[in-house]
Amino acid sequence: MRNYLLVCIFFFMNALLHAQTWQANWGSLDQRPVPQWFRDAKFGIFIHWGVYSVPGWSSKGQYAEWYQQGLNSGDSARIRYHKKKFGDLTYYQLADRFKAELYNPDEWAHIIEQSGAKYVVLTSKHHDGWANWPSALTATTWSMPWNAGVAGPHRDLLGDLFTALRKTSVHPGMYYSLYEWFNPLYKKDRRAYVSDYMWPQMKELINTYRPDVFWTDGEWDGPDTLWRSTQFLAWLYNESPVKDRVVTYDRWGAGIRFHHGAVYTPEYQPNADFEDHAWEESRGMGFSYGYNRGEDSWDYNSTQSLVLQLIDKVSRGGNFLLDIGPDEHGKIPPIMEERLLQIGDWMKINSEAIYNTVRWREPSQWSAGRQDYTPNNGGGDLLLKLTVDPDPGYAVKECFYTYNASHNDLYVLLPKWPAVGPTGTATFTIHDLAPAAGTRIELLETHQPLSWHQQGGDCIIELPVYDPSKMKSSYAYVIKLFNTGAFAPRPAVTIDYPNKAIHPLVTVQPRTDTKYFYTLDGTFPTESSSLYTEPFAVSKTATVMVRGFKSGGLPGAVATLPLQVFDWMPAIRPRKVMPGLHYTAYEGPDGGLHSIKQLFDLKPVGNGTAVAIDRARMPRKEQAGLIFYGYLKVPADGIYTLYLASDDGSGLWIDGQAVIDNDGAHASDDRSIRMPLKKGFHSLLLAYFNGAGEADLSLQYSLEGGKKAPVPNEFFFQLVK
Repeated sequence: MRNYLLVCIFFFMNALLHAQTWQANWGSLDQRPVPQWFRDAKFGIFIHWGVYSVPGWSSKGQYAEWYQQGLNSGDSARIRYHKKKFGDLTYYQLADRFKAELYNPDEWAHIIEQSGAKYVVLTSKHHDGWANWPSALTATTWSMPWNAGVAGPHRDLLGDLFTALRKTSVHPGMYYSLYEWFNPLYKKDRRAYVSDYMWPQMKELINTYRPDVFWTDGEWDGPDTLWRSTQFLAWLYNESPVKDRVVTYDRWGAGIRFHHGAVYTPEYQPNADFEDHAWEESRGMGFSYGYNRGEDSWDYNSTQSLVLQLIDKVSRGGNFLLDIGPDEHGKIPPIMEERLLQIGDWMKINSEAIYNTVRWREPSQWSAGRQDYTPNNGGGDLLLKLTVDPDPGYAVKECFYTYNASHNDLYVLLPKWPAVGPTGTATFTIHDLAPAAGTRIELLETHQPLSWHQQGGDCIIELPVYDPSKMKSSYAYVIKLFNTGAFAPRPAVTIDYPNKAIHPLVTVQPRTDTKYFYTLDGTFPTESSSLYTEPFAVSKTATVMVRGFKSGGLPGAVATLPLQVFDWMPAIRPRKVMPGLHYTAYEGPDGGLHSIKQLFDLKPVGNGTAVAIDRARMPRKEQAGLIFYGYLKVPADGIYTLYLASDDGSGLWIDGQAVIDNDGAHASDDRSIRMPLKKGFHSLLLAYFNGAGEADLSLQYSLEGGKKAPVPNEFFFQLVK
């Protein structure tokens, strides 16, 4: 019966995808289902390759594909490197050295297929505007040969790889940058660039190469209305030759990322989690996406770490897009090739626990201890800290879970083999799980049945002593539980503060097939806890935990939400003030900027008055930071929500309290805080840094029940000195 229902659902979703006419607005476009092949694929390979592969260099912790931007924005390290290696040659003249004479697309396709990846995303064009295919349109804006058909390799690099990939099981896809740093037409007339160059070029790519993946970027330099993104997507989904199978993403305009679009795209954001939306995290094997000669072998993630990265993303319902950066000759660096093949060795044994799976009720199981690890710039081997090599006092993720809903099979992925106990056997405990009597449990690699027993609410599984002659899999080990895992739906819980209330109102969306129970004392809900029947308010700060129970299934995931009873923050009375905020500017030290905390120990390179919170006062684009301080003048008593978005890190303090922590090296991310503020002045301090690559900074607000908008400049004040 279950299989019959799944078949019906599949045909219904397939019919919906084919029959729907998508309108040119986000309300319609966001309803288009992500093609199922992508959700099942889980693992893809990103390829950054272009003229920037000729220098193939940046300081550690920076993106080598941003080489040209560094030359033009005063990056002294890149400028010194360029002068020493290339003399007076311009970046554009390096195209002649991008020969790709060793490029063998069939070899690339074979290696990628062997890795277990199911799709590829090759840069058709990055922010420098170089086209990896013979696009005649480049001649309409550039006054020189600026595509692979007429310069450098004199071949269709993109088309050749697509041809090779179509001989394999790997889906071909492409990356396309909406904007170009120094395109003459873009600098002169953005709208003409979009209509006369960008749109025709994107349609040329879609109609000529028919990609299964279309991965856009460079969207932050203008709103989606500039790029006419919704109109393009409506054409792509309704009329293009790939309308039924193409996968797209969320990078379609400033402020769109993580809010609209088919697949969300965190970048070096290991804690990003989108349980109810398709997502894919990308990252390099080292830090850079493009080939970087400046990275040493120890800067690369180990194969074990990369396998755990894949497992971690898949367990949380996402995909993993792992980047490689070939050199200017067209060779995949041996260390990258080795990593791909070693990942493939693991996948040959364990891919059943990866492909065609979904997020289970919980993605992982933690041991006791602290969980507040802070990732480094680029993440490094953070996953090893989280799993097999914890710092003293810190917890580890003892296992990850994936779930095949069509077969009702649960997979338990262990980062390390359990230690042998005093009885001579190794055991692993799955907490809060009671399989049905007689459930078959086995090692996935050997299909060896495993004994198990129930101990209270926990399932204790016995494993043999590890035998390397039998276990060929490294990096992680998989236990399979047959016909186990179906669980009650996760509760949809909302927290509201109606009518300017400072006491939260808790609402759980009801379901006819599920009962929801909750607690407010920090204990896990059981069927003996309070039964939810209607919205309720709380009178003091607490944590609400809600869990669903359904006949014939396991208890569902626990939704845990903080309930904050707010106190009004009184205004202060500063002495004489004037408009604007005071700011100090900083340049990063040797080793780079990775946290706003570093700014407070650096000597400023500039200071003055800023009329707005933005990046205009940055001393340089990369490896630099700002600290703003002064006052926020609130026009009326109210419940305000402040939103701080940044790429990379930022932090906000109001009245001396740290209220938003958005620190670390990451793509644009938006954090918020709800605050009851009394009319008048409130002290403000905001710190921001950008390490490398894209950059973003904005502070917005909304009044209870109102729309989100930038904090007006007239709200900012500073002391008169």
